[in-house]
Amino acid sequence: MNSKRIDRAADCMETILREEIAGGGLPGASFAVLYKGVTVMKRHINYAPDAIFRVYSMSKPITAVAAQILWERGMLDWNTPLSHYLPEFADMDVITEHGLEKASRPIYLIDLLRMTSGIVYPGEDAAGAKMDTLFRRIQDEIAHGKQTPTQEFCRLIAQQPLAFHPGERWRYGLSCDVMGAVIEKVADQPLSEFYEKEIFRPLDMKDTGFYVPKEKQARFTTLYEQTAATGADINSIPQTASGADASASSGITAGANTQFAAASGSQPIKASSPLRYKEAVGRHLCLTKCLTPPAFESGGAGIVSTLDDYSKFADMLAHYGVGNGCRILGRKSVECFEHAQLDDAQKKTIDFDHIHGFSYGHFMRVYDDRTEAATMGDPGEFGWDGWTGPYFFANPKEELAYVLMLQVGGYCNAQMTRRLRNAVYSIVV
Repeated sequence: MNSKRIDRAADCMETILREEIAGGGLPGASFAVLYKGVTVMKRHINYAPDAIFRVYSMSKPITAVAAQILWERGMLDWNTPLSHYLPEFADMDVITEHGLEKASRPIYLIDLLRMTSGIVYPGEDAAGAKMDTLFRRIQDEIAHGKQTPTQEFCRLIAQQPLAFHPGERWRYGLSCDVMGAVIEKVADQPLSEFYEKEIFRPLDMKDTGFYVPKEKQARFTTLYEQTAATGADINSIPQTASGADASASSGITAGANTQFAAASGSQPIKASSPLRYKEAVGRHLCLTKCLTPPAFESGGAGIVSTLDDYSKFADMLAHYGVGNGCRILGRKSVECFEHAQLDDAQKKTIDFDHIHGFSYGHFMRVYDDRTEAATMGDPGEFGWDGWTGPYFFANPKEELAYVLMLQVGGYCNAQMTRRLRNAVYSIVV
């Protein structure tokens, strides 16, 4: 390893993130890079080292690993219809410009893994609007103290029409949450118990789960959301949360900043421009405030974790299934994650700016085209990101893993992502 290159890359990454924080785009950030089994970078800006984050869709790779564990054991088969495991998904309707049609074929488990099932998130089109109505109802029930368990949640999803015939195209949606219900059914235990036994405990991920216990809530970061306004009336980072999050806001408080500065020698930074975010009031995707065990354990978005914990997970993937001295997956299983799963027609329907040049499979992006991606990487590198801005990748070829933790809902900065990735890859010699 070249320590000078590593230090320079870490400084570059911190500068990039501090520029975004000063510009009002983020309240703070934490990142780590692991190379050849060694943590070669770890920096925290405005967050305490043990801060707990909502990772939202970075839950999906964890569900991918859980599903792959069952696949290795012969308990799941990707080419089996979803209805074999969850009968409510038989005889699905598809909503088209001509009205409802019967799906041309069953949804297979592989369709879930590829996001080609037609099961969508709430959106503005006809299928998305149907799902939005369902989500609004469930979210309102949560606000009034009623929660919907995972299996019932998926039964309600199955009552909504598909946005397209299975396999016809790619579209990001609730496929991973449905896979979570499949895992529960096949493993005959709640998703949280299966994750804890098969992934979190072996990797020593002590602060990862579907909620934050009371004794850890002082470490839980404040959730922010982007604001359409310039933020001129929001001139400081909130120091406390309100309502049910009141005990869970110290991730970027003055006290945490002092702790960080003393630990790392780096100084906290405040925005010099109007903030483009504000403290979030509601929650996204029918999730609770993560302060008590939820009835709906969302395999697609429900996990909370720390930088250290998620780094252990990413490093395990970068070493073909081995982490903390434990083998979580076989090498051949992880090799499946390295291969793009979409055909050319499906790939053309990917509409996310930050994954141009990538394909998709097993609930993760897969590096595919260096020219189109316009960022360093290797074919076969895989990973994902989350609604609140966290991002990770694993590159087993180079034994390289990168994890970034952010906490602003709806945050995505494709240019910043490319700049940070290039700095990470600059250490590979």
